[in-house]
Amino acid sequence: MSETNSVTLTKKIILTSPRPIDKEEFLKKILEFANKLMEFLDLNGCERLGHIKFISTTDGEDYLQVSVLDCKEKPTIKGALRKTFTKINTTLNIIEFGVDKENITKKIDEEIQNIESYFNTG
Repeated sequence: MSETNSVTLTKKIILTSPRPIDKEEFLKKILEFANKLMEFLDLNGCERLGHIKFISTTDGEDYLQVSVLDCKEKPTIKGALRKTFTKINTTLNIIEFGVDKENITKKIDEEIQNIESYFNTG
């Protein structure tokens, strides 16, 4: 495993919705995003995963962290969000070795579009 194959990437995602988003619905969609990303990394030559983290907050008072340390294990969840909200800020951070940055960025952008589209439809 070569140090030159490491990728560190951070993406900021701001989701807004014309209807209230339920915290369980949001968590379900973030877990789907994480699972699709883990599957993508696994299928595309990820040699080692540092982490995948989604840190979300609605107003800086509440937060939810979804963390993946191994593509073969389920994500861990910490924190809590308010019951419903119409806007949420999420930071996605990933460190991995083996899959090039361009491919990961393309997959992340695709999944961001999917989740934005889901929550932007009323």
